[in-house]
Amino acid sequence: MRLKFIAIGIILALAIAGCAEQEGKTEAKIKVGILPIEDALPFVVADEEGLFKKHGLDVEIVKFQSAIERDAALTSGEVNVVLTDPLAVILLRNGGVDVKIVSLCLGKTPQEGVFTILAAPNSSITKLEDLEGKKIAISSNTIIEYVTDRMLGDLRAEKIEIKSIPLRLQTLLEGKVDAATLPEPLASLAILKGAKKIISDADLSESVSHTVIVFKSDAMGDVDKFLAAYDEAVEQINANPAKYRQKFLEIGRVPKPLAESYKMPKYPKSEVFPREFYEGYLEWATQKKLIEESIPYEEAVYQGK
Repeated sequence: MRLKFIAIGIILALAIAGCAEQEGKTEAKIKVGILPIEDALPFVVADEEGLFKKHGLDVEIVKFQSAIERDAALTSGEVNVVLTDPLAVILLRNGGVDVKIVSLCLGKTPQEGVFTILAAPNSSITKLEDLEGKKIAISSNTIIEYVTDRMLGDLRAEKIEIKSIPLRLQTLLEGKVDAATLPEPLASLAILKGAKKIISDADLSESVSHTVIVFKSDAMGDVDKFLAAYDEAVEQINANPAKYRQKFLEIGRVPKPLAESYKMPKYPKSEVFPREFYEGYLEWATQKKLIEESIPYEEAVYQGK
């Protein structure tokens, strides 16, 4: 009889352990690296509104102050999902990091562009053609340089390396460079302080700057759940933007002088990153000799199950 009870106890213990194991599988551990940019709002809303948990995911949002810190964390495994740009993905894959773009965020249309070439306040530059041969501050081998090249077209300017965006802004306003490429909201702040807008990627006929959601291989099994939560967050934001405006201003670090007038985007739902957008980045990276060999679209972009 005693052996019978022991056997029953073992069976029950195994059953309980099995149930616990199954319960543990309902929530996957995902760490998401974001930057303080407006594109990150749906991630934060999905987290704070419990939408990730609703879709069976245990997500931790990790905030970084620079793309260098974010990419280092992704490479080391500190995070396994990031909000980044397509060029960064190409360079990461070239460096042996197994990542894939799982969705486009902002940038489907030119109007969602966020980069502007500005001339110094006291500069004689007033139009795009005036930039020929002038000094323009950028961050080389990044989306900043890529978008700058796309906006310049056939024009040739002398590129000055200034990685820090706040320092680039300061250098421009002090007239130490002729021009600079800046992202929003600092581009709008620069204009408020006297800099002159020359051209924005939002003025182009085609979209040239994009943000994307990127997964490492160890998290790919949870892409669909993640995107479902992301899309639900997008729906909530677009349905009631006033509710999330303050959070938007905080995440995007919109300066106080711009807070009242700064436009909040309508966030699109997740979708496969288009091949034509990807090819533009790949061609540029190849011409710049930033990659050792071509990285096919199929290897770098998740196209669904």
